[in-house]
Amino acid sequence: MGIFDAITGMAERHPDVNEQQHSTLLQSAMAMFGNSGGISGLLNNAQSHGLGGIVQSWIGTGANQPIGAGQLQSVVGQDRINELATRAGVPPAIATAALSRILPVIVDRLTPHGKVEATQQK
Repeated sequence: MGIFDAITGMAERHPDVNEQQHSTLLQSAMAMFGNSGGISGLLNNAQSHGLGGIVQSWIGTGANQPIGAGQLQSVVGQDRINELATRAGVPPAIATAALSRILPVIVDRLTPHGKVEATQQK
């Protein structure tokens, strides 16, 4: 099973998106954040917004802390959210809510040893 299949199996689908939209959001988020540079940038943005502990919990080996839609918007940025929403064909608010379920799983699965390594999207 590849990393994308593992993430697909673990990332809870938002009730307002269909399977295709969920898959598109997953694929787009993996493309955006599925490497060490994307994860490092995400962590840096989170730290600058006082949310570094949340993202660090996804990287670490313990339980993942949840992130609210408003917090996620601060960390990811509205431009990226709009891009993801457009790709999936959903409103930005729905993309934000769905991404708040997806992104912790992506970061967690791409940092299995509790640190940001030179991981590459597969």
